[in-house]
Amino acid sequence: MNFWLLITELGDERAYFALVPFVYFVVDRRIGWRVFCALLLSGLTVVTLKNVLKLPRPPKYLWKAPASGYGFPSGHTAVSTTFWSFLAFKVRRTFAIAFVLIALIGMSRIMLGVHYLRDVVGGFVIGIAIGFLASHIEPNLGKNSKLLGVVLSSIATFCLYPLIGLYSFKIGGYLLGFGVAHILSVDFMGYGIPKDLKHRFSLFLICVSILFLGSVGRLTIAYPILSFLGCFVPNYIGNRMG
Repeated sequence: MNFWLLITELGDERAYFALVPFVYFVVDRRIGWRVFCALLLSGLTVVTLKNVLKLPRPPKYLWKAPASGYGFPSGHTAVSTTFWSFLAFKVRRTFAIAFVLIALIGMSRIMLGVHYLRDVVGGFVIGIAIGFLASHIEPNLGKNSKLLGVVLSSIATFCLYPLIGLYSFKIGGYLLGFGVAHILSVDFMGYGIPKDLKHRFSLFLICVSILFLGSVGRLTIAYPILSFLGCFVPNYIGNRMG
């Protein structure tokens, strides 16, 4: 496989179906929940700006990878920068690897001919801003306020359908399903999680299996249901293990 095609896959949505659950179940659920919300905000910002500004991509004859939609900002760059900068701000020793991955993913979009430099720079700025804010600001809300916030934020995202189309149901659905499951299992029910790393890794695998099942096909109703199950089921199992 072409080197740049391989690198650009690290910025694809599918990569974060694995990375976010890994952080959530293997590293720390609180950090995983925050980075999950940061990625959804990053994705929502990108798709909204794309549909408002409607700036074109480079000509198709330059493309060396499949692409769709408008050019500015680069979604791969924004989402990967959000994730890796968040981790770098939280765990300083990951700064070097975060910097290298962000730079390579952004460069891959240019080398593959699917984005201009302006698109990548725009994605980088969005990602750094959201990664910084998400890593430094943690609202001190009660469980009822958290639940209400997730529901209202999801409804607000659904309302963007006239502007961003089915992305509104995808992003809003993920937030509603995973968010409600997280708050119910952690804040309301107080589910614990096993200390044994092998058990935590097994919970991660269960979550990823459910989320990837939800990525097959494009049924709108699948997003909230399977993201809910992908969070709640492993939390329930983990509590029983503990």
